[in-house]
Amino acid sequence: MSKTGEIKKPTEAAKKPEGQQPHTEKKEAPAVKGAKGHTPMPDGCHSWGCKAKALKFNFCDEHYDHFKFGLIKKTGEPVSDYEKKIEHFLAHKRKLAAQKVA
Repeated sequence: MSKTGEIKKPTEAAKKPEGQQPHTEKKEAPAVKGAKGHTPMPDGCHSWGCKAKALKFNFCDEHYDHFKFGLIKKTGEPVSDYEKKIEHFLAHKRKLAAQKVA
């Protein structure tokens, strides 16, 4: 209804011919929910602040390791106990590096 109370009729161009399906537009993937304002690029890493191309599970190689270790959520947001977990992650990386050398 318009402000004057009149009911507007659809124009001829807006009417769909009988028997035809309405045209569906191809839409992009929706933004990650719960990301609190962070919208990654279409093929980019979902981690906050990263602009690298996503390779595995929407993360670059570095942030995929962070995701698998539990440092970041699937939305790319850091977990609440990030400081504690990053210390364990860095110790784990040092241990792996020492084993490769030996």
